[in-house]
Amino acid sequence: MPIKIFSQIVNEMIQFLKNTRSSVDTKPGTFTRDVVIDPVANTLDTFYNELDKVSRVQSPDLASPSDIEQLGRNYQALRKGAIKATGTVNFYSFASPPAGGIAIPQGTTVVTKALANGSSQQFVTTQTVQLFPSSYNVNTGRYEVSASVRAIIPGSAGNVTGGAVNALSDVVSGINGVYNYSPFTSGKDIEPIGAYRTRIKATITGNNVGTSDGYYRAITSNLNILDAKIVTKGDITTGITARQDIGAVDIYINGLVSIQAPVETYVIPTSIPYEIIPSKQPIDVLAKDSFTLVGSITGALVEGTHYNLVKDYNNYGGSIRARDKFVFVFGTVTIGETITITYSYNSLVESLQIFMNDPLRRAVGADVLIKQARPREMDVTCIISVLPGYTAAATSNAVLNILTVGLNSYNIGTEVQQSDLLALIANTAGVDDVTVPLTTFQENSATGTLVQNTSGNITIPADSYAVSGTINVIVRV
Repeated sequence: MPIKIFSQIVNEMIQFLKNTRSSVDTKPGTFTRDVVIDPVANTLDTFYNELDKVSRVQSPDLASPSDIEQLGRNYQALRKGAIKATGTVNFYSFASPPAGGIAIPQGTTVVTKALANGSSQQFVTTQTVQLFPSSYNVNTGRYEVSASVRAIIPGSAGNVTGGAVNALSDVVSGINGVYNYSPFTSGKDIEPIGAYRTRIKATITGNNVGTSDGYYRAITSNLNILDAKIVTKGDITTGITARQDIGAVDIYINGLVSIQAPVETYVIPTSIPYEIIPSKQPIDVLAKDSFTLVGSITGALVEGTHYNLVKDYNNYGGSIRARDKFVFVFGTVTIGETITITYSYNSLVESLQIFMNDPLRRAVGADVLIKQARPREMDVTCIISVLPGYTAAATSNAVLNILTVGLNSYNIGTEVQQSDLLALIANTAGVDDVTVPLTTFQENSATGTLVQNTSGNITIPADSYAVSGTINVIVRV
């Protein structure tokens, strides 16, 4: 039924009366207009408005934000709240700690440098760590120990750059300071309304878990999932080689619940390869600064000197069947010595795999495998000029922040377009102009080798998603 507005109803009623009695006066102010036509038209107009509202409420595309949330509640699909940023900080001391060590308790608060308005981001440690005399870092000339932290306030505001966390709110005797070497990128704001609409549509149409919509609905119902991508056997449109196992269905997820695995012990093998594959997969490389590997003969092992952490990017990479491993450098450890390993892994992959393996949920003949999508760090260097009245430092910092937030908002398999990044820069307060093209725009070598395509953009495979890497903002003098 077409929706009609007040003026349409009035005109149709006037035309009806004219056809019946052509001489009737229907001008505003007449008895016919004020008593017969307008009140009826007003009532019908209200009716049509309510009818239109009811129609829109039933549509995930047309419903208002409040109505779509109500529609989602009808399907037990709640809008996801903001997620707290997580990361790793290093506590340090210039003086040698006592033999018994310095305990830094779980719940210790650290903060970023205060902004001009006095605000700062606060984080708390999620584990208790000890700083020992053996924790000396020859590269920095101080004693250091790593600890995982979580933002107090949820949202993308907790995504800070490397070096931003530089102060203790809670004093710890013997500790001189704190520092984050790597940026925090896992904080997310409340689920965007567009993404929520997409999820509601998948919920409505995907009641059969054996379909792509059904898998998507089942996986994204988990509140820790930011995005998911379904790839099936024979899929050639995704930019990756799909798994060819019979009934293969790979579900790539953007989500992380990092927990420390039980301590494991292994013996260095007597023959090549000198490697250890821990039992819990996939390993959380974002938490690798808090890993400890101790040899019964060699003592504390250092990444890059005694061993390297190698991720599995083959068919089962990112899943519970992955083979992420610690590869030991020949000659730096003793063959046959026992290695004690403390590490963290993404437990979300494990819990979702158990969820999908439930016989009541699993489709007959399907080999469903949950995989952690691969983060691809995008390095960006831009050259800007600053408007009068703005400082170079404040403007460049604003650009850095807007690029960090923008790059961390991409979904799995979404192309990163250079024009979008240039628009973010150009629209930042204080920016007069930005040099085109970007001086640097490519993947950081730490995560891969993606470079610009012929259009100047970076194509992201279906098993990956873009995140912020090294961002440099150069102010043109």
